[in-house]
Amino acid sequence: MTHSAINRLPAGFEDLDRFVDHWGGETTQLRLKARSSVEMPEIRAFYDAMVPRAEEALVHLEQYPMHEMPAEARRLMALVLALAQAHVAVEIFGAARAPNTPWPNSIRITTGLPLLG
Repeated sequence: MTHSAINRLPAGFEDLDRFVDHWGGETTQLRLKARSSVEMPEIRAFYDAMVPRAEEALVHLEQYPMHEMPAEARRLMALVLALAQAHVAVEIFGAARAPNTPWPNSIRITTGLPLLG
């Protein structure tokens, strides 16, 4: 059985399923790790796939109250939030991590927003 056969993402977003395992972290810390632990070609592939779908994804997500999103929508929301991490790499750093910073590092985000924080 393929992942999309079990509806990991909402209908119409199946093409993004290949990114769920790496980029669909439930917390900000996991999404930071996703960006920081891969090289630019992988980040760029995710970024290039998500940018043209981001507005459509947000429109889809707006139909749900934040704390009543079905699991498929939460995964899509995690990908949209991960796009912010990819954006930092592509548009600001030009690298997976800030220049001249070690990885892994001791930075840990311990408290975030209640949903996908």
